[in-house]
Amino acid sequence: MPDLMGSTAVVTGGTSGIGLATARALLAKGVNVAISARRERPELLDELDRLGAAKGARCIFVAGDVALPSTSPALIEATVAAFGRLAIVVHSAGGPAPGTALQITPEAWLDAFQVHVHSAFHLFRAAHPHLAKTGGSVTFLSSAAALRGCPGTVAYQVVKASLIQMARALARDHADENIRVNCVAPGIIRTPFQSAMTEKARENNLANRIPLHREGKPEDVAALIVQLAENDFITGETVAIDGGMSMRMV
Repeated sequence: MPDLMGSTAVVTGGTSGIGLATARALLAKGVNVAISARRERPELLDELDRLGAAKGARCIFVAGDVALPSTSPALIEATVAAFGRLAIVVHSAGGPAPGTALQITPEAWLDAFQVHVHSAFHLFRAAHPHLAKTGGSVTFLSSAAALRGCPGTVAYQVVKASLIQMARALARDHADENIRVNCVAPGIIRTPFQSAMTEKARENNLANRIPLHREGKPEDVAALIVQLAENDFITGETVAIDGGMSMRMV
């Protein structure tokens, strides 16, 4: 397994939730990290810089909306300008897309693809020339909702499932360049994404939907993402991390 210390990572959606936990985990390994989000949080960047400094690593922030095709090239250019190289890409940016096929607006349907699927495509294309130099790891954030049917979130399920197949396709096409592409599929993780969940829904999840009877933490998913970056014999895979929720029959 490669030693990640001294390498460089890009983490989209890096100012909250799973993206932030991943940035922290990588910095703790001595990885230089460029985090991207639409809005900067200066106090957060100070904290991440202090965390990285203990391991000789640095953190920079690059503002941008991943739904825009121009964002990814600018992010990668800024990262390589700051650190000179790139070996790890984590695409964590995203957002909810509620509604059935009859409820969701055509605009919201298209926006879900811009935010989740098209952004991943543009990010990989921008990062590819740098990853191809020495090989590297790309991880997309899918969802347990992509593995089983869930009510009332048709767009979200479709875009997250699309990332699984995109990872397989990219992994196959670019294996000769030693570029590995994988997905993680989190279940119910306590992040701002779950802020609208009612207490009744939370109790039902713990009692009836999650076999381990507890919610996951962003740090749980971040640890898995780091493991995928470290293990250079895994590619084209999707790893569920959901307390057993997606494997249950009843």
